[in-house]
Amino acid sequence: MSERTRGALATLTRPADASYGSRRERLLSALTVGLLAGLVGAAAAYTLRRGALAPAWADDTAMATLVFVSGALVKLLCQSLRTSVLALAVATVAGAGLAVATAVVPYLLLDIATLGGLALLPALRDVITLLVFVQIPLQLTGYLVAIVYDGATA
Repeated sequence: MSERTRGALATLTRPADASYGSRRERLLSALTVGLLAGLVGAAAAYTLRRGALAPAWADDTAMATLVFVSGALVKLLCQSLRTSVLALAVATVAGAGLAVATAVVPYLLLDIATLGGLALLPALRDVITLLVFVQIPLQLTGYLVAIVYDGATA
């Protein structure tokens, strides 16, 4: 295994240590943690939006807690403040991308004529509302709580 591969593997398995490493390690750590946190947060927010399709255990409280924890894990997995802020930005963008994709892709896969996109407006309205009022504030609150916790335990 080459030194570069070994470094990337160490970055992926120990993002907290990599957040203090070289620029490449910090960026890879932020991208990995941000993508995972964003996808978990977006999946939980989607379950919040489609509550009727969710199993009985996936109520609003459980899914909101999952979004909150995904924000907290960004800070706890990326110890450096610069790296964790970048990871939170990646999580927000990745979560928004997945949320928009889950709203738009069914129309594309089923080849539904959308009258110039007018049929997508209610779905995109719901996604944007959920992002602005649920996912982003909960992830940010989890991130800030983790900063306070990490500062208190340091």
